[in-house]
Parts: sequence; C-alpha cells; structure tokens
Amino acid sequence: MSTGTALLEVSGLCVDLGRIPVVSDVSFTVTAGERVGLIGESGSGKSVTALAVIGLLPEGMSARGQVRLEGEPLFGAPERRMSELRGNRVTMVFQEPMSALNPLMRVGRQVAEVLRVHRGMARRAARARVVELFARVGLEEPEQQLRAFPHQLSGGQRQRVMLAMAIACGPAIVLADEPTTALDVTVQAQVLRELRQLVDEEGSSLLLISHDLAVVASLCERLLVMYGGRVVESGATSELLSRPRHPYTAGLVATSAAVSPDHDRAAGPLPVIAGTVPELGSFPSGCVFRGRCDRASEVCQRLPDLAGDDHQVACWHPVNPAPATPPRAAVQAGGPASIGAGSAS
Repeated sequence: MSTGTALLEVSGLCVDLGRIPVVSDVSFTVTAGERVGLIGESGSGKSVTALAVIGLLPEGMSARGQVRLEGEPLFGAPERRMSELRGNRVTMVFQEPMSALNPLMRVGRQVAEVLRVHRGMARRAARARVVELFARVGLEEPEQQLRAFPHQLSGGQRQRVMLAMAIACGPAIVLADEPTTALDVTVQAQVLRELRQLVDEEGSSLLLISHDLAVVASLCERLLVMYGGRVVESGATSELLSRPRHPYTAGLVATSAAVSPDHDRAAGPLPVIAGTVPELGSFPSGCVFRGRCDRASEVCQRLPDLAGDDHQVACWHPVNPAPATPPRAAVQAGGPASIGAGSAS
C-alpha cells in the first residue's frame, strides 16, 4: 500500500527514434509501496517508457525530460551509477526471460552474481541466499534448479528465476513488462500471485506494463492509459474501469467485457475499437486518438491537456462519466479479458 512518499518521478518524458517521436510529454509519479499499471495496445509507448526510466533504450533512441528515483536524477547520470542502481534499487522483469537470462550461464550463478555485485556477498553466502529466493518464488527443488541452464527450465520456471533476481536486493521499485504474456493461464495466475506477494513483502513499488485488464486490475491500485506515446487517462483502478472518461479507455473496457466469460454471445456483434494503431511516426497531430474516434471534431486537431484531479483525462469530448459496472473479468485475476480484441495488439 502506498505511503504517499514520491519514489519514482517522471516529468515531461520524451523519447525519439531519430526525428520520430515515440513517447511525448509523459509525466507520472509512483509513490512508495504503490502498484501502478501502464496499459494500452502494442505501439502505445508503454515498454519504451519503462526502458527510458531504467536507462536501457535501444540504440537509435534518445530521451529527454526528467526522471528521479528516490529524489536522484537519472538522466545524465554516469553509466557506472546507473549500473549501481539497476538490479539494486530499480529492477526489471521482462516479458520473455530467455532474452534477459544468459543462455550460457547456470541460473543460480546469474542470481548470485547480482548479490555479489550489489551486496558484496561471499560465494557461499550468495548461493545460500539464492536457494532461499528460489524457494520463495515457488521453484520446486531449488538446490537442483541452481545448476540448470535457462533452456532446461520451463517458461514459468524461467520467469520465477527472473522474479528471484528482481527482488534479490530488496529494490525500491520493480518494473514488470508483460511478465506473464508467454505463460499459460494457470501458470500466469500463480506468477501474478507470487509477484504481488513478493513486492508487498519487500515493501517495493511496482510499475506493471500489460495489455490485460484482468492482470492490472488484480494487482494495481492506479492505472495510466497510454495511446500514441501519450498518457490519455489516469486514475484509481476501480474508478477508471467503472467510469472511463476517454473514448479509448472506454473502448478497451468494452472489448475486455466482450471476451469475458460473462458476456452474452447472443447480445449482438462484439464491440471493437475502429481502425488500427497507426505505424510509428504516423499518429495525427492534436489528439492522437482522433483518427479512430467517433466523437472527433475540428477542435480535436488541437492537443488536449491531461486535466483533472484524482481522475485525469486528455480529451475534448470525454465520455459521459455516468457510473457503469466494470466487466467481472476486468476485476478478477487470471481472467481472459485483454486489450486488443478486434483491434491491433
């Protein structure tokens, strides 16, 4: 639960690929102990935002703006300092652990290396700590798993290794980028429960990137909705899912409800978000969603501000905020509701 102390502060974050804007003027704060979800279709800028925060942008991308972790500016910090922070105060769990784990190194040694580098542990003490961590994240026979190479483990086991690595040093914040997308539904639910339990026990904050409303609703207290590299809506999870103000958010909630087990298949055609996500560099000026929005008018050629108090929206024609009942699949863990039904993902 959040204590209200600002932990991660992102202000005016912009990321460009050459001259092409990828993320534009993104600002948000994650407080100590808070779990925040970052949602939107593929191509919305979610992963790029997280990579910019941790200083791991791909070659060719550049970032500007301000990012502070526990009050310390990260942009412009020497790489040596960033290396000290990554894996220690800020960690990341990637969508596909095979891309993050060294295929030529046993997994136990990879996790132990984090402890030796950041905590100065002796080899034997680090090994014992890794056994504890593996047991804690639900790996059976943890002492045997220490000696496994990544390819010898299942997808769920590899993701648990990544969780162990992420919490090894008691980080201030964990960034999790679609951490369960590659897993089957049963394993996904188990890993999500473990992730929530681990960050709560460590007192860590969580920034969870996902396209799955069920996932973010089960884990996160607050949501940020991104489209076209911009935050278009933000607010408490329950408020945002029950009273979406932005037409894009309303579309995500509607498509999510349509693929939930409770949806009446005889009620008519499935709702979709018209059109597809534009290619990078092709988003319109003004409101980035206006090319797909049936509420768009001439004023939408101007960029709307993200306005409001606890529930913020960037829209000239917000959806009627009358209370609505959120889809059950969007408020329960492990449900099939995911963004992109009938639209680009």
